[in-house]
Amino acid sequence: MRLYRLSLFLLPLTLFACATQSGIWVKSGVAPLQFNQDNYACLQESQQPFGYSQGGYGWGNGWGPGWGGYNGYSGVQTNQELYSACMKARGYIWQPDKTPGQ
Repeated sequence: MRLYRLSLFLLPLTLFACATQSGIWVKSGVAPLQFNQDNYACLQESQQPFGYSQGGYGWGNGWGPGWGGYNGYSGVQTNQELYSACMKARGYIWQPDKTPGQ
């Protein structure tokens, strides 16, 4: 049980570390204005709503739309896989930053 709890704690940290890899999207012959327009369009296309509800008449145990209750939190987040697919479809290539020692 203790190992299970530890893995539940470490897994999100590991995923976060992988997801925050630094680098840039490159495409030869693209002006900065075109990159900004493509980047903005891909960010818009990759936004997904999320949130949770507390109380109300939702899907049980407090998670769901929360009809009649109040919304604990809601917002949007960028789906990185959709964002990457959009940039690749527009011809960009991800170029990671080089780490010291490479």
